[in-house]
Amino acid sequence: MTVVARRRQLEQHRARLAEQAPDLTQVLRGSLFERTRRCGVATCHCANGDGHPVVCVGVTMPGGKSVQVTVPSELVPVVRQWTENYRRVWELIEGVSAVNRELLRERLVEPAEATARKGSSTRSG
Repeated sequence: MTVVARRRQLEQHRARLAEQAPDLTQVLRGSLFERTRRCGVATCHCANGDGHPVVCVGVTMPGGKSVQVTVPSELVPVVRQWTENYRRVWELIEGVSAVNRELLRERLVEPAEATARKGSSTRSG
């Protein structure tokens, strides 16, 4: 395989991975889980029983602080999809990164390529 063909093959693979990314407005870092809580009403069954089931999404923030948000039952499918989208984004980033390492390893990257593409880290303005 020629150098040009190999570069084209890797770039096409990278583009296919990037096209699979979910809408970035639909991602949420965190874990969806169920726990129980007691409502505080002395006559409620939860005072002596198992408690009320509550679905939460939890995330550990930088610095180690944990944050939990209660998820209403009607939003559980949305939150489940958002957390799955987050996992998928990171999976795709790892795939693109692997292709970029291969392009670098085989010296198939042009010096100006990093700044010429849409979404580069350099911004005018």
